[in-house]
This record gives sequence, structure tokens and C-alpha cells, in this order.
Amino acid sequence: MNATIHLLTNRLDPNFLNTFERFQETHRIYAVDSSGELYQKDEHYIDEWDDAKKQQVIEILNYYIDRGGVVVAIQNGETLLDFAGLNGQPLGTDGQYLNLGFIHVSRPCRGQGIGKRLFERVCQAAVERGAKKLYIGANPAVDTYHDYGHEFLPPLTSYVPPNATISTYQCQTLTML
Repeated sequence: MNATIHLLTNRLDPNFLNTFERFQETHRIYAVDSSGELYQKDEHYIDEWDDAKKQQVIEILNYYIDRGGVVVAIQNGETLLDFAGLNGQPLGTDGQYLNLGFIHVSRPCRGQGIGKRLFERVCQAAVERGAKKLYIGANPAVDTYHDYGHEFLPPLTSYVPPNATISTYQCQTLTML
């Protein structure tokens, strides 16, 4: 595969996600009980993006770019294999965090190691923008954490901007850069 990494800092074309296949079927998630304890529970849902959802994602990615962020994309020719969206607006009391709002590998490309390349490059882009840590709001699927070797942390609401909302289907983690 002759894949190339691109750092995109200009607004994205409306067709940016046309070749991207987002699909995740989840059966078990992490949750936090009222005492703050982490546990696993059965929960089934499917996350699959149609054209309207892809346009919503592009709007958010353009919002990130407008605030000094970047989209890191790995492509093979015209085919988008994976992408990550890094918001350029600092978070935290000292502006030490940047929000990694998206990191996705297209369904047919999973298990080939390109997600790791993508994560390494987006971390580098965050450091280049002055970040010390990444704030990651991720899907709480148990598979997500086991497949990528991430460790779950309890919600870190003090790092989230006051006007942000946190989805029920989201776990929050910090990654040291």
C-alpha cells in the first residue's frame, strides 16, 4: 500500500469523507457508577455514518482548522484510509491540553497499523502547537480501549470548556505527549 500522510490546515472540501467507511458495532461499554467506580455493562449500538453525518463531521473539522487546528489524513491515492481532527484551541488552566476530537480508521483498513501511524503524527502536530497533553473524548466501547491499548480514566470535566457537552457514549482520557 502506497499511503501518504497529509496535514490539512485549510478548510476541507465537502467531499473529504466520501471514500471513508465509518462503522462500529458495540456490545459492551465502560461506564461510571454514581460513586465514580468504573465498570463494564452490556450495551448494543451501531455507529455508522451516512452522508449527512459525514457533512456534520466535516463542519466540526473545519471548526478545528479555523481555530489553528489540523486534520491529519492518511490516503492511498484518492481513498481516505484514516483521519484525525485536532482542535487548535487550548484547554486547561494553563492551555496545556489540545482536544483530539476525532481519530478514525476506515472499516476496510483496520488491523493494518495505519491507526498507530496516524496517532503518532497527530501527537506530533499537538506538540508543534504547544500541547503537553491530549484531551480525548472517545467511544466507551470496551473494544476501543483494548484494541488500541488505551487506559480509561474517569471523566475529566475540569478540562472541558464550560459550553461543551459530553455525550453519554463518550469516555474521556488524557494522553501525555
